[in-house]
Parts: sequence; C-alpha cells; structure tokens
Amino acid sequence: MIRSRAAKSSRPGAPSSGGNQHYRSARAVAPMKRSKGTYSRLNWKVLKMMIFLIGAVVMVVFYQRLHIAEDLTTAGSASESGSSISSGNGGAQIVSNAKRSNAERNFKSERQGRSLARGISGLPLSETPALVGGSRGHIQCEVDVDELVYWNDPQGTRDVNFQSPFIGKSNGGDEEEKTKYLTFEPDRGGWNNIRMNLENVFILAAATGRTLVMPPAVPVYLLTHDKEEKHKGFADFYNLYSDEFQHRVKIISTEEFITREGGEDGQFPILESKREEVLKSSIECDKRAKSDISCDHIWEYLESKAFVPQFNGTTCLIFDEDSFEGQTVSSENAERVKSFCGEKRIPYYITEATQEEQLIHLKNAKGWRIMAHYYGYMYFTNTAIFNYYKRFVRDFMHYHDEIYCAAGKIILALQLEGEKLGFKIDEEGGGGFSSMHVRRGDLQYKAVKISAEEWYDNLKDTWQDKEIIYIATDERNKTFFDPIKEHNNVKFLDDYWDYADLGKLDGNYMGMIDTIIASRGRSFAGTFRSTFTGYINRMRGYHGMSMKDSYYGFLEKKKVTHEWLDYYDGTTFALEWPDGWIGIDGDVEPSKVKF
Repeated sequence: MIRSRAAKSSRPGAPSSGGNQHYRSARAVAPMKRSKGTYSRLNWKVLKMMIFLIGAVVMVVFYQRLHIAEDLTTAGSASESGSSISSGNGGAQIVSNAKRSNAERNFKSERQGRSLARGISGLPLSETPALVGGSRGHIQCEVDVDELVYWNDPQGTRDVNFQSPFIGKSNGGDEEEKTKYLTFEPDRGGWNNIRMNLENVFILAAATGRTLVMPPAVPVYLLTHDKEEKHKGFADFYNLYSDEFQHRVKIISTEEFITREGGEDGQFPILESKREEVLKSSIECDKRAKSDISCDHIWEYLESKAFVPQFNGTTCLIFDEDSFEGQTVSSENAERVKSFCGEKRIPYYITEATQEEQLIHLKNAKGWRIMAHYYGYMYFTNTAIFNYYKRFVRDFMHYHDEIYCAAGKIILALQLEGEKLGFKIDEEGGGGFSSMHVRRGDLQYKAVKISAEEWYDNLKDTWQDKEIIYIATDERNKTFFDPIKEHNNVKFLDDYWDYADLGKLDGNYMGMIDTIIASRGRSFAGTFRSTFTGYINRMRGYHGMSMKDSYYGFLEKKKVTHEWLDYYDGTTFALEWPDGWIGIDGDVEPSKVKF
C-alpha cells in the first residue's frame, strides 16, 4: 500500500524560541579577560575544527556516492547472472536516482509542461482542440513512474463540458422525471474478456446518460489468488468512484438500486416470493445456479422488469444524431454504417424510443454475448463524438495506481539493466528491453501453443544482440524457456518479486502488472488470439508505439498487426487495432498510413 508521509512537527512542549533562548543566556555571562596569546591559540583551534568539519562533510558525500555506485553495480551484476533483484535498502530510490541522473533521457518532470501528443498516436495541438486545458496524468508512487501514464488527467476543457446528444428528453436530470437505469451481466470469461465487455457497457451508459448499476461482486475466472475474498467487483481494479468519473457516468451498486427501486413504492418492485433470494444475492453472488446466492436471482429479477435489447455478435450498435431524432440517416452516414458493420452484422440504432425505456438490461447468456472491442462493436457516425468516447476509455479505464506503481519499479530496473548494456530509452520512456507474452494455459487455440524453440526461431530477427527479453507468461515451469535463455538474457515477473514487494499486493494484480511491463518493450511479440496480448498492444498504441514493432510468435500470423483492417467481421475480438488509439485526440478520421 502507498503510505502518506507524516508532516514534520516540533517536539511537543518544546519552547518555540529554544535556540535563541540558549543564545541569550550565554551572553548574560561576563566574558573573561584574555591575553593576545590566548586569542591566537583559540583562533588556531577554531581553524583546525573548521578544517575537520569540512573534511568530514566531503567524506560523507564521497561514501554516499560510493554506496550508490556499489548498489547499481550489484543490481547490474544480479541481472547479468540471471538472479533476482532483492528490494534491499532503498532499492527503489536507487533506480529513481539513476533514472533522474540519466541526461540522455532529457525528460521533463513537470507533467504540465509536456506535450499531450504521444508518439505516432499524437497530433499537433492545432488539430486537437479537445485537449486544450488538459494535462498528462500522474501515478501516486514513492518512485517517479509517470512515464507509464498514457492518459490525461484532467481532460481538456471541451471534454469536461461535453454533453451527449443521445440522452433524450430526460435521463433523471429533471426532478419530476424518474431515473433511468442500465444494468448488465458481466462476461463469464477471463479478465480481459470481462474488460472488453465492460468498456462497451460504460460507453453505452455514458452516451445515454443512464445511471449504471454495477453487478454484485462475483468470482472471476482465473482471478483466484485471494483465497479470503473470492468475489471481486470492478472497483477492485478501476477507480470508478472518483468525482471525475462520476461526472461522466453515474454509478450505484445493485444493493443501492434495490433499496431505491425494489420496494413497493419503487419503479421495479420485487415479488414478495422472490424478495429474500434477491436481497441475499445483491452484494455478492455465485455463478452456480444452485447456490443460495446465485447470480441468477438478480438476473431473472432485472430481466423481468427491463427492456432487453438483442445485443450480440450479429449486431453492431449505431449512434447517429439524425436517426436518434427520428430523421432519415444521411446517405453518407448510411454508407459508413454499412462499411463498419459489414455483411454479417445488422445495425442496431439507438433512438429516442430506446431512451423511453426506464430500465435497459444487457444479458450475457448464450446468444447475447458482446465479444468485441468497443471500437469494433459500436459506431458513432460523428467522428468527433466517437473520438470523445475513445478518449473516455483511454483516460478513465486504466488500472489503480498501486498496480502501475509496482509495474513501474520493475520497468525502471529492466531499463537500468538495459542501459548498462547500451540500449536506449525512447522519448516516451519505453524500450531498453524487448518483451513477449507467452500463453501456455487454457487457450483453446491449440495451433498457436508452440514450443520455445519455435518462439525463438520465429522472433530472433526482431531482437537485438544481447537484448534483455522480458516474458509475461502463465507457464510455471520456467525451464520451458531454456532454448531462448541460451541466446538472450531472459527475465520474468518472479525475478523482481522481492524487489517490487509484490507479495504485499493482491495476487490478482500480477497479470495486470505483467501486461503493463510487457507494453513498454522496444519490440513486443505475443500469443495469437489472446486478449491478454491484444491489450498489451493497445497500451503500446496509447504510448504512441508503432504496431510494426509488434509481432506474434505464431509464424503464420507473425506480422498480422502490420496491416490496418477496414472491416470487422466479429472474429477480430482477440486482436487490437489502431482504430482505438491513432488520431483519437482530433475530430476527423485519421489516414491509415502511419501506425
């Protein structure tokens, strides 16, 4: 946990003028009469004392610098020998000092003074009026890790004051009107599938101005490291209750929703025969149907009271201002919608009629699953509005500072090791090492689960000689990677366990920390069809890194990210595309030349 620094205070009961009081009492004593010889001897003693003190100060400074140099040498030696780096005394501060002292980086520490344009994803300020008044965000950490920040906080003035044109006549803002809600069932897959679904839900809530009801905390597939608390809510990973976020999306819990609206006088009263089971499941629920706190109790209640739109892989969600107001969609926008949805998906337009519903519920059962990135599933025909919601996801849907702080410490250590070997850091604080994500667990696409020899043979041309390779992986037997270790200095999260105090964090953070570290590699290679790999690529895009420095270990798809697809057919959910980050700070669609 990040601890606040206690403010310095004077000793209780000490007189405020302690030093001056002592000085006055000394002067009150009558001075002794001294001869000239006495004064000469005193002056010589004073001179010797001054020489001694100066020498002592010089020695202290010398030994401080010597210890720092020794610690850096020790860190470098540990990395070269393949051993893990221990936290030791002030390890994080040493890395921080080394980072700040490296003149080659020439980073500005003041976030207000830095350009908001990041790498190839950024645009000149003259083309980004929405960013005026904004600045880069900050990560609360005892070490300076702000080079990991790809989001803006605060956002630009225009974004802060943005009002969606798809709210309709009322969304609960009028005191005489009743609040309108959006409820949803979280995805049943792994964390990154859940995250994808969540992004769609948050944008829908923000665009329609509905109060979003967060589902009860549930056990998350593969996030089972916390044995004492298996049920997880989204606020465990995201800062959803900040004033800035609540300004964009009003959020309440299921428990609060039931208190407000589930009684006899509420908008959606619970049947008396169902009340007990619904209340028991409203804070935490299990996916098992036979559980006393089954999530089905909540979903069945909500579905019985709500309008349930047919959102799934066969539809694409369209926000068009003309259509919303009951007018004919322009021919130009109709063509853009047709191009976006393709031949396999049916456009579903959000209209005033949709907004007349008091409660909308999104199912996640078979045939209802939204398994797509938000920028591949929903489409705003006004590019400026679409880019606003892309910035919304970038600037708010990022992990807690605690997660970034831990990842940042490890990245600094990796880069320090890399710099000793002669590898440079880029202008956005990335590089100095390369990275991989090797999925070895339950991935259902067996063809892409290749041997370590294949990983090396397929990727060796993307790595530089003697470059450190950081591997994010679920493979527990690290000897699997011995064929790569024969040629490169390989690092894993476990190598920095003590150094970054990872044992003090929620074990479920480890995959997220791995994601952040891997996203800062000079070159990155991942597992084809893994959404974990996909999110690493998106983070790299947010930092302005080129997709042409990203690869897949599966040879047949090695350079698939080096093309920018024009069309989404519903099968691209496992890959991320530049639509989500290139040019999103502007008001027009970017060319697909530079990415």
